[in-house]
Amino acid sequence: MCATRRRLTREEREALGALGERAAEAGVGLRALVRAHLSTAQRVRPGLPAAVADHLLSAVEQAVDAFAEGHERAQHLAMRQEEAARREFIEDLLYGRSDLGRLAERAERFGLLLSHAHAVAVAQGPEPYGDGYAVTRAVESSLVARFGNRRILLTTKDGRLICVAPGDEPEVLAHFAKQAYAATDGGRVAIGRPHPGAGGVVHSYEEALNALALAARMNLDEPVLHAADLLVYPVLTRDREAMADLVRTVLGPLRQTRGARGPCSTRSRRTSRPAASPPRRPGASASACGP
Repeated sequence: MCATRRRLTREEREALGALGERAAEAGVGLRALVRAHLSTAQRVRPGLPAAVADHLLSAVEQAVDAFAEGHERAQHLAMRQEEAARREFIEDLLYGRSDLGRLAERAERFGLLLSHAHAVAVAQGPEPYGDGYAVTRAVESSLVARFGNRRILLTTKDGRLICVAPGDEPEVLAHFAKQAYAATDGGRVAIGRPHPGAGGVVHSYEEALNALALAARMNLDEPVLHAADLLVYPVLTRDREAMADLVRTVLGPLRQTRGARGPCSTRSRRTSRPAASPPRRPGASASACGP
């Protein structure tokens, strides 16, 4: 190439690209590849004729470009596969539809130990959010800056931000709630209770969703809701007809008594005031409502 000053053929670029793909699959970084090419060029340049050496840099540039193209292609493919695996794991985790043993094994890959208790917080804003949104990135950056490499999972589902954290670290979800509330410009956050095991994440997630739905139904104004504080509301609102019947049964007689205006009640109030009692006739019976 240096002697003829030609460019790489299509077959040569494809061969170098394949080498770049294999290097990426083997975990070799792009910087290492570039350094290796430049080091080789510096080593062979002194032995080349001047006319050939002048074209050496151009040949190295073409080779590095072909290597980098294959390397990036493999990296993008790996990222897509990783994202697909992560999304599948999150779907199974939040719906509990996978084998729990297998789910626990997969969870370790994403930083979760499902043998421990976990709690889930769900943030809902005025618009839906995805994994690549600025709101999601801002909350994630804040969590990483504050807690580092703790076992925390941040994701999105159905347009909501979701954070899964160890159950014995409530400060993580408290910080998530604060950051999500600010990032969503006044959204609402619900925090489920900690529950153990792989099924505990599903349980806590459902509690958080139910808390959001309940707050919307009852027009609650709190920006941060804790499922533990709302346990009584589902019981009270589960059967409205039964609750209305109970209220009528208990309070109905009180309303009737309060609203009574019959002659008996009037006379009773009148006779309740201190007054001289007339002498009774022998054999006469006393009656508050008598003539």
